[in-house]
Amino acid sequence: MRKHWDLALLLIILALGSFSLLVIFSLNRNLAVSQLSFWLIGLLILYIVSSLEYQIWRKFSLHLYLITLLFLLVLIFIGDPVRGSVRWIDLGLFRFQPSEIAKIAGILILANFYTEKSAKDLKNILISFLIILPAIFLILIQPDVGNTLALLAVWLGLSIFRNISFKRLLTLAVVGGLAIILIYQSLSGYQKERIASYLNPNIDPLGTGYNIIQSKIAVGSGQLFGRGLGQGSQSQLKFLPESESDFIFASISEQLGFLGASILIILFIVLVLRLVRLARGLEGFAQLVLVGAAIYLSVQFVVNVGMNMGLLPITGITLPLVSYGGSSLISTLFLFGIIFSIKRARTLS
Repeated sequence: MRKHWDLALLLIILALGSFSLLVIFSLNRNLAVSQLSFWLIGLLILYIVSSLEYQIWRKFSLHLYLITLLFLLVLIFIGDPVRGSVRWIDLGLFRFQPSEIAKIAGILILANFYTEKSAKDLKNILISFLIILPAIFLILIQPDVGNTLALLAVWLGLSIFRNISFKRLLTLAVVGGLAIILIYQSLSGYQKERIASYLNPNIDPLGTGYNIIQSKIAVGSGQLFGRGLGQGSQSQLKFLPESESDFIFASISEQLGFLGASILIILFIVLVLRLVRLARGLEGFAQLVLVGAAIYLSVQFVVNVGMNMGLLPITGITLPLVSYGGSSLISTLFLFGIIFSIKRARTLS
């Protein structure tokens, strides 16, 4: 049974989890206990899903996607606003974020669609976009620009992988530019202020520019070896907002320094490269799921680290496997369960 598992991939996942729990524990012990429970649930789901035939997820990709759309619709009516956004459904004992599930469902349904289709045909590009458009729209109006862009990146990345022509890509770039303008016009006031603060945080250092300024201070103050776990002034004294979730990379940089942040970055790079390596030699649905997973993890990693360092606007996107939160973690581990199932099938064949 052991040879059917990719132990290297599993160890990378657990190493990132250890990073997460260690830093969250230094920030808030109660949150660390909650995150540990999310990890235990997520790893159990990973194990169960990995023991199933991965083709079942191709068969039920449409069902999962439609259920996700239903959750996103229900969210409009029963979701509670948090800091201007409606993203969570509260079920009493716990709450979950449907957009996190939507990204995984999006990968599966696009992988299913492109298994027998090519992006060389404009019709297939349009159909694939129309498939994913309802989820994109429902996530955007929450509003949640970060996860909207992540889902768009998965669609574009899989379309490119399925042999989209340069002419079609150039057309999409133009259309995408126009779409960005329209999206910007539809943003709420505080989101436009975030973009303005990204360009010049000192416009409103105690308001919209506060998060970026504090994050950059936290990253820089860690220097080479960091201030030590539980010793960072920005994160420990609560100057750094959302230090356990959106800005956990800044917390890591402050407490563990350039060395700790570099180890985290290397782990993520190795993780993505491992997925790319596994995708080689595969074809069809299995290969597309792995490519979609690599795109999803890469985009979220780059955007989260970029906004923590002040290189990208703040979008509220999490750092996969590291940020606090059950929805993101369990959804990601569910996806890895499918990946381990694909690896097992490849080993047995």
